[in-house]
Amino acid sequence: MDRIKIDAQPVKLRIESEPYAKFLGRKYCAVINVYDMKKKREYYLIIDAQSLSQPLFKLAESEERLRELVIWVNKESDEKYAKYEIVLA
Repeated sequence: MDRIKIDAQPVKLRIESEPYAKFLGRKYCAVINVYDMKKKREYYLIIDAQSLSQPLFKLAESEERLRELVIWVNKESDEKYAKYEIVLA
C-alpha cells in the first residue's frame, strides 16, 4: 500500500482503520489506512503532525470511532510545514 501525500487541494477520504504504528525507513510513525474516494484506491496516511492528530482525536471522541468516517483533508498552503485542515464530508 502506498502513502498518500496531502497538499492544498482538498481530498475526500474514507478512514479504513484505527491509528496504528508502521515502521517507515528509520522509525515508527502513527498511520491510518484511508480510501481515496476519487481515485478509488487505498493508501496509508501518516498522522504524526499535530494539525492532523488532534482533529482526528477530537473526531474519534465525538463520533466514537474513526473507521468509516468520510473526511476532507488538505493543507492550508503548499508550504512544506503548512497546517492540515480536516472536516467531515
